[in-house]
Amino acid sequence: MRAPHLDILKRQRDGSFVWIEAVSEMDVAERRITQLASAEPAEYFVFDQRIQQIVAKIARQPMS
Repeated sequence: MRAPHLDILKRQRDGSFVWIEAVSEMDVAERRITQLASAEPAEYFVFDQRIQQIVAKIARQPMS
């Protein structure tokens, strides 16, 4: 089993980030941020610890 190296983060309204969880596979990370954004609209990111870059993101705005 590979060590988790992909961090899932949520951007807060003040611009800060909250760590949600870490996963090992990119497809899992992408599915997870889609699920999170559907359940609680916000901006979510996948950050790859190995290359120190954001590798995926999704942004959903709350319904008015």
